[in-house]
Amino acid sequence: MLATSAIAIFLIAWSAIFLIDYVLRVAQFEPYLHLCHRYGIEVSPFQLRFYVTSPPKETILLNEKADILDDEKKSGSDLFFEESRRSECRNLLVRVWFACGVLASIICLFGMTAYMSHLLLKDVGQWVTTTRPKTQAYRGMEYRSMHEVLTSISPREVKTTTEQMQNPVIVDSAEYDMIEDGQKSSSRGLVPIIPGFNLPWSHIPIFMTVLVLAAVFHELGHAWAAISNGVTVNGFGIFILAVYPGAFTDIEPVTLKRASAFRRLQIFGAGIWHNLLLALLALTVFHLTPIILSPILTQGNGVSVRAIDARSGLSNPKTGLVSGDIVKSIDECDVETVADWWRCIRASKNMHNGRCVDKEAVEAATAFNHRTEADEILCCDEFNVTTAHVCFEREEKVPKRMETQTRAPQLNALLGLEGHDDVPYGAAGTGQVEDKTITKYSCLHARHVVEQAVCNVSEPCKKEEADREKVCVYPALHNGTRLVKIGLGNRAKPILFVGQLNEMLQMVSISPWTPRFSFVQISWLEHFELAVKYMFTLSLALGLFNAMPVYALDGQFIVRTLLKSSGFSVKRRELIQYIVLTFGTAVLILNVLIGFLKLVIN
Repeated sequence: MLATSAIAIFLIAWSAIFLIDYVLRVAQFEPYLHLCHRYGIEVSPFQLRFYVTSPPKETILLNEKADILDDEKKSGSDLFFEESRRSECRNLLVRVWFACGVLASIICLFGMTAYMSHLLLKDVGQWVTTTRPKTQAYRGMEYRSMHEVLTSISPREVKTTTEQMQNPVIVDSAEYDMIEDGQKSSSRGLVPIIPGFNLPWSHIPIFMTVLVLAAVFHELGHAWAAISNGVTVNGFGIFILAVYPGAFTDIEPVTLKRASAFRRLQIFGAGIWHNLLLALLALTVFHLTPIILSPILTQGNGVSVRAIDARSGLSNPKTGLVSGDIVKSIDECDVETVADWWRCIRASKNMHNGRCVDKEAVEAATAFNHRTEADEILCCDEFNVTTAHVCFEREEKVPKRMETQTRAPQLNALLGLEGHDDVPYGAAGTGQVEDKTITKYSCLHARHVVEQAVCNVSEPCKKEEADREKVCVYPALHNGTRLVKIGLGNRAKPILFVGQLNEMLQMVSISPWTPRFSFVQISWLEHFELAVKYMFTLSLALGLFNAMPVYALDGQFIVRTLLKSSGFSVKRRELIQYIVLTFGTAVLILNVLIGFLKLVIN
């Protein structure tokens, strides 16, 4: 989709939402007003907000009284002491949990500030270097910075396997994985994710869902920390800003202000802490994907086709492979694993095998004319056949008599010796028989031929007593082109591929997993892995960037709380806070702007 079309759809959608909200409110439509009041729905330009308040205090008191009455019905002081011990252990674990969150958030605050400052200085330095006149060759081209290493890491790259190194796939540039391919160029800095531009449209549902889950998990961390520290939580909400969803927690400011500095740090750092743990959980789930999906997917029963390059001859949905096909064999080589896939392709590439076909059928289809085109020889023009027929070649030996001539007969005639019976020197009038090999071409049905027995120079066609005589025919191909039969587990008939076998290695992406049941699709694995990768990346980014000392982010409140407990005077605290927050905000904004510029330029 063009960028102008995407912008037009975006503006039309938001205009429609704003207009519908305005009309319903002006018309005093009671159901809509009641819904807005109940869920706190607010519509403003490019912003949609939902808000859910906490249960009323009366309801909480009634629930507490009910719990007390239930406890009174239960006998004995043993229950009281047991519940007390459990409560103490639970509170201790919660305090340790959120104390770890405080430590992690402070480390991320300083670490991300230093890291983003380093990126900014590096980008500015590179810009100055490229705009300055070059006086000598740059001698640092082979150096790979730590930023390159860090930004190129994704869960897929953490799980680097032989399949990734030996099974490259060329895909359409419009449909690529933002996580893995979005950081290929050197020193890209922050790369803004724009739907339809560098985020494929097919990824948008998963991307938005994961982003909402990561944001909700972040805010639930704040809410849990506040409740655990005796701070009132008024409500919880979700909003949509332009096209990006988010969440927020409404914490009662009075009780928050009364809490100690360490408890406030626990509340402010809880969102960061829970996002980091969610990213770690996503990375763990990614590595455990084979175990999680093992009830519906299996290995060692063939390989599944994940994707085919659009430029490949195998991408035809009628005569080629499609996503979800299960490859079971390549010619006579059985495919059970990915290693078998590579081994069978290499074997077909190195071997020059033919097929044993009935001699009478071959001779009946012999062509008198042929022509060479591209990487094959065409000989079916004189036959009224379909495109399923291919030209095959064979070699035949025919006898050729070679007459030996000398000057002896002419000499005998001059001497009058023609009547003598003795043979003169040179054996005049004798002949020799020599076999000559010629190549003949026949137009045969390719699918019928590939179903016959294999033959080659070392293994000629075997002749059974009851069978007719057969000859070995080879596809009339050259320049490394091969005719390959690919057997599929989900189709009754195999498919035929004519082309370079490197195309199968480089333009077909395969998976070692195959479905256990007919209703299961291999795309489920792709979507699951993609969702987990986005969860890892987005949750990690949400946690780390919220830790930066930037206005309106969690880092702002962490810095303010640390400064209040530092013992500095009010004026000095305000000065330091202003400098730190201004610096962090400027660093983040400049990195984002540089990311936009590089995205546009590249």
